[in-house]
Amino acid sequence: MGELVRHRLGDLSPAERRLARVLLAAYPIAGLESVAKFAERAAVSPPTVTRFIGKLGFSGYPEFQAVLRQEVQARLSSPLARLPGEGPAQSGDSLLNAALELSRQNLRATTEVISQHDFEELAALCSDLRHRVLVLGGRVSGTLARYLAGQLHLLRPLVTLVEADRSTPTQWLVDIRRGDVLVLFDYRRYQPDTIESARVAAAQGCRVALFTDPWVSPASAWARQVLVTSAGTVGPFDSLVGATAVVEALVAAVLARLGSSAQARMERLENLRAGEVMATAERRRG
Repeated sequence: MGELVRHRLGDLSPAERRLARVLLAAYPIAGLESVAKFAERAAVSPPTVTRFIGKLGFSGYPEFQAVLRQEVQARLSSPLARLPGEGPAQSGDSLLNAALELSRQNLRATTEVISQHDFEELAALCSDLRHRVLVLGGRVSGTLARYLAGQLHLLRPLVTLVEADRSTPTQWLVDIRRGDVLVLFDYRRYQPDTIESARVAAAQGCRVALFTDPWVSPASAWARQVLVTSAGTVGPFDSLVGATAVVEALVAAVLARLGSSAQARMERLENLRAGEVMATAERRRG
């Protein structure tokens, strides 16, 4: 729903855009309140809410709220709740084929939901050496954060990985500067500290970009770029295949933009590593 609202912003009147921003900022709570309360939050009239809901493609407010409730349930579901019931045992070959087919479907679905505009904007930001890039992931998505930070470090300076096992956002938020770029990864069930990090970083003038799933992390309220990727489950676990593919595409886009400067940096890193290997070998011989 959050991604649908973002995509329709250009089709809305100024009053309807106020409703959209209120919904995204207090997502999904604002949309689960009464029409009157939702209208009051945005300082618009109840008929404006009705028109807004219609432009999103819903027949009425009850249908809109029913979809929101289903989304909340999906957001909060745990892998344990998604475990399949008892069924016939499958062979290793059939499980492998099923998982690979699901990965293919996730990649195809990702091409349908990803925002090309937001992707290009994020690639441009990550290629601009005037901006420091910080990357933050969660309990599971931390692997994506480490991969992106590691690859970007090969191409450009001023890249920092914020470790996923941080105990509190304030440990690193204190160093956020205006003009920094914070790339977040947040997938269901969304982490409160990641959401808070997005809010505080944006308030300090940092540009926030978000990788998330089709249910859209509440951190999107403070993100300028939202990259939604399909997360169809492999067994009870959400797939990161789509997100990984987009991360790899982002790295390729940054490399294409930086060109010779990235190549020169990679060559310097290779020379330094070769020197370290030679020095280690000399010490061992000595």
